[in-house]
Amino acid sequence: MMLREDRSPRRYEAALKVRGAARFTAEIPVASMLHAALVLSPLPSGRVGRIDAGEALALPGIVRVLTHAEMPRIDRPGVLIPLQGPDVHHAGQPVALVAATTPAAARRGAASVEVAYERRPAILNLADGEPFAPKTAGRTATDSRRGDPETALRQAEVAIGRRYTTATNNHHPMEPQCVTAQWDGERLTVLTTTQAVFAHRLAIAECFGLRPEDVRIVSHYLGGGFGAKGGAWFPHLVMAIAAARVLGRPLRLELTREQMFTLTGRRQETVQDLKLGATKDGRLTAIVHESLAPTSMFGEYADALATVTRVLHACPNVATRQRLARVNAPQPNPARAPGEGPGSFALESALDELAYELDLDPLELRLRNIAAHDQHVDLPWSSNGLRECYRAGAASFGWARRPMRPGSLREGHQAIGIGMAAACYPAYRMASEAAVGIGADGRVKVRCGTQDMGSGTYTVLAQLAAEALGMSYAEVDVELGDSLLPEGPYSGGSMATASFTPAVETAARDLRGRLLALASADAASPLAGIAPERMSIADGMIRSGNRSEPVSELVARRAPQGLEARAGAAPEARPDFSAFGFGAVFAEVRVDSDLGEVRVSRLTAAYAAGRILNPLLARSQFVGGLIWGVGMALHEATVMDPHLGRVVGTSLADYLIPVHADMPAFDIHMVEEDEPRLGSGGVKGIGMLGTVGTAAAIANAVFHATGRRVRDLPIRVEHLLRPD
Repeated sequence: MMLREDRSPRRYEAALKVRGAARFTAEIPVASMLHAALVLSPLPSGRVGRIDAGEALALPGIVRVLTHAEMPRIDRPGVLIPLQGPDVHHAGQPVALVAATTPAAARRGAASVEVAYERRPAILNLADGEPFAPKTAGRTATDSRRGDPETALRQAEVAIGRRYTTATNNHHPMEPQCVTAQWDGERLTVLTTTQAVFAHRLAIAECFGLRPEDVRIVSHYLGGGFGAKGGAWFPHLVMAIAAARVLGRPLRLELTREQMFTLTGRRQETVQDLKLGATKDGRLTAIVHESLAPTSMFGEYADALATVTRVLHACPNVATRQRLARVNAPQPNPARAPGEGPGSFALESALDELAYELDLDPLELRLRNIAAHDQHVDLPWSSNGLRECYRAGAASFGWARRPMRPGSLREGHQAIGIGMAAACYPAYRMASEAAVGIGADGRVKVRCGTQDMGSGTYTVLAQLAAEALGMSYAEVDVELGDSLLPEGPYSGGSMATASFTPAVETAARDLRGRLLALASADAASPLAGIAPERMSIADGMIRSGNRSEPVSELVARRAPQGLEARAGAAPEARPDFSAFGFGAVFAEVRVDSDLGEVRVSRLTAAYAAGRILNPLLARSQFVGGLIWGVGMALHEATVMDPHLGRVVGTSLADYLIPVHADMPAFDIHMVEEDEPRLGSGGVKGIGMLGTVGTAAAIANAVFHATGRRVRDLPIRVEHLLRPD
């Protein structure tokens, strides 16, 4: 069954943003505030020697230049908090902070600071690093094994082995990272761009020896994040807070676009080796997936590249192995579909190659290998709508008309190609609290300390409360993005909505029950004496038969100070099922035979992701994920100078991203799923799922158009025009 798109109220904060009334972090004024600018190392490895700030301090507006010598010591193992010591681990690392009365003065001061360095040897390329096994890969184990894949490969009727690579990518939200830190004795207020209000509060309190309740984090609006405003931003957030304490005045640090290439994380480069074994009729018998990716000299981070390999397709013999190598480069961190995006490119490209080895339709190959349960953990699925995604996507796209032979479709000088890939992403959850209240004026207020990255959290919170309570959406106010509110989830892993939904709905239902009980017990109410279970609330009216009363009148009379219910929800400690969202992506590309230019002309995608709360917002999230996949496939690559260890081209003019002219026609289908066992109220995350498989579908379409198999992302003109 396909989902009806009839539950999409207008976006809660749309009018505020259009009018410019939604103030983002860098727009909030703070009295007596200083502005910070950073002095960055040009070396990838070395040691800071003499720092000459004399010229900078003589400039108008400069208040102070802070180095590692003046900053308080902060012990945070595995995290490189800048200005804690003289060692340099990557180009672009901050080595001094200039505080001034205006942003322009701070920037002039930073440009005037002279730093002497002792240069040290650097590891600048992944191939030069020493591989090692990380402790974990994302939220999963580094390695896995079931069955005997090596023997199964040797005995396979058909076997292939291929290497795939993906480039380093940077997340570039429209809003740069910003923090304003203000101390009041041992109490701290932090206005910042964060994807994790409460996680950052706890970590900041630990860094400075404070009680968590003495740290207030405020983040009402975010101009995007995609992982860039989480763990990688945290060290520089702490640096600014420490500097504010030394200065004794509020301090604001707002990163430049150039600094976002080195100070806020990046998607790891990957080298992935895939080996597949199968029977002649297309049943997978073995998968071996090995990967290598870089991490920094000071931290350890590994994307979960093997998640899709372990669970997506049925196969009795599977081994995965993930390794890291240390390089003198910025610390990687999660970016949209952190491991599943690049991991699915390798797996789903290899599946396409296997299909051609077998002379079997790529969709039919996948249909023959649908997993009846999660073989990785040997648990049943909470639900798995992958087969319906294949059916719905293929029918809408017109897959059945696709010829098998590459290069069969042309229009003039354009070769047309059609490809597809499967997708999955885990359904994560974390503990969350929420409060739902109603005032004497009848307005409902939802309070939850989560944050909105622009994905629609304000809207969904209001919608959930309105529907569960029986009130009009227009009568709901939302407060979020503040650690003074009930503790909400962080925005990452596509888990925020799934986490707060049961808390909001439980609080709203509790409040509804109290309202009905009040009406039943109130002699002045037209509903007096009627059992609460015989009443209903809709559109702000309590009704039973031909009797009714506005909720606002009842509250004004019986609870003039208002009523509020608060609830919490947490995931099951050991669920007896495995929960994933699934999808299928179908891509059409057009390749200019003379120029090698690739255009994605159509994308059809079908997703089974549990209960869809707001189809319009969900479609927007899926389209956003697909756009990320287009960027990964055809555009994005952070290029490092192999000799200097610096990013080449630190602007959006040089870092290619897909723009409106690159966008295809999007055809999105949402498959309705019943999820009674999910404690999330049936909600699975969707923000990441749309990116998974997209790059592979495009690469497979390029092969179908040209007969050239490109195994390295992004696909560029030179891949298609170079001689065979």
